[in-house]
Amino acid sequence: MINKINKMLGVMLVSSMLFASCEKNIDLSPTDTISNETAITKYDDLDRAVVGAYSNIAYTQSLFVNTIMADEARWAIDNNARNYGLPHKWAFDAGAGDAQAAWANLYNVIDRVNRALAAYDAVAVSNTTQAAAKPRLKAELLAIRAFAHAELLRWFAPTYENNSLGVVIMLQSDILGKPQRSTFGQVMTQINADFAEADALMPSTFTDIFRITKPAISAMRARAALYAKDWANAKLYASQAIALKGTLATGAAYANIWRDSNTSETYFQLRRNSNTGSVRTLWTDDNTDVFFSPSYKLIDTYNTVTDVRYNAFILNDAAVPSSRERWKVNKYPGQDATNRFNNIKVFRVSEMYLILAEANAELNDLGGAATALNAVRAARITGYVNEVFAAKAALIDGILLERFKELAFEGHRFFDLRRRGLPVVRNDNDITSGAAIPKTLATNARNYILPLPQDELFANPAIQQNPGY
Repeated sequence: MINKINKMLGVMLVSSMLFASCEKNIDLSPTDTISNETAITKYDDLDRAVVGAYSNIAYTQSLFVNTIMADEARWAIDNNARNYGLPHKWAFDAGAGDAQAAWANLYNVIDRVNRALAAYDAVAVSNTTQAAAKPRLKAELLAIRAFAHAELLRWFAPTYENNSLGVVIMLQSDILGKPQRSTFGQVMTQINADFAEADALMPSTFTDIFRITKPAISAMRARAALYAKDWANAKLYASQAIALKGTLATGAAYANIWRDSNTSETYFQLRRNSNTGSVRTLWTDDNTDVFFSPSYKLIDTYNTVTDVRYNAFILNDAAVPSSRERWKVNKYPGQDATNRFNNIKVFRVSEMYLILAEANAELNDLGGAATALNAVRAARITGYVNEVFAAKAALIDGILLERFKELAFEGHRFFDLRRRGLPVVRNDNDITSGAAIPKTLATNARNYILPLPQDELFANPAIQQNPGY
């Protein structure tokens, strides 16, 4: 009997030890991850978190999709065997990576921002310099979040109207959530609130163009207001951005913007190097195969002699044999012969002049609109004589044409056509490459609106897909 009791006590003791051991293991923190509570505790941690949010912005998606979906690019001869960039053919569904690539990227950026903002109040500073700079880091985070939500609206709102479907507003990290889409107007309200707080916190002395500054916030607010058709605020913020940094480059100085040696027109740019990829390879790979060329429709808008943009943007490479593609996008030629990378100019001065022109036109200030439009043309075209516009419609047509010419390959054209309710219409000589390229994308065509990723719908059945998908 005593032996049995001893055996039972032994089993109970072993069980107790095993349970205690399991309990101890359960309490162990994983060694291959960092919790939110410990990842960002000091000023330097917070600064690295801000840099991490910037580094994740993949703006090349906007450059690529806007260009190949619109009429500023032509399917190049070299691409016939490669079949690269299928959204150019307007035949895609919700599983097409290029058509909805921005969704995951921008929400990843927002998630990084929200994690940093959640830790902000508890972040310790070690000196007065850090204490003074800490609010600026919050301003940057808020501005990045507003910018990312505004970009998501550009991509995925079916129409840019207050009552239209917008996107999901994300103000905290919740990877297991099942959020629904807010309206365009609701998202814009949040965007404007984030920008307003960022602007109030941002010191005017901060001037790093690889990070968001006070002039950059004004530029961002102007673009967001443009898409919201909030013409009064588009005019206000474009005017603010121009007042803070409004010099238009001319001649060789303008051409040097695209070699990164002149930043006079840049509010905010993303650094690109061998670790982050080359913009030019969106159009031409390192084997010199050309995927997409400037459209003849775009080329024909420039005076080849007097307009500095022609040679800055367009290259007719006579060294290439006639059996291959000679016309190339020259806007991102590389910083020099050995460094073939270019920083991405996300917001520039000329865009602000063109936003100001459009806002003034919509507010029926035709004189103010013409002045802003003519300023851009005069900076780009030698011997330009100011044009006088007698009618609003003709002036808006002129502004859209100038956006086509000035902002080519910068991530605007397709969204510009959509926000003005215009079809994409290619020239006949831009659809004769040998591939089956359609000429017109009507405003009621399915692919005129981009789809939410199919993976998002699988993960979140509560979210609503865009019409037609």
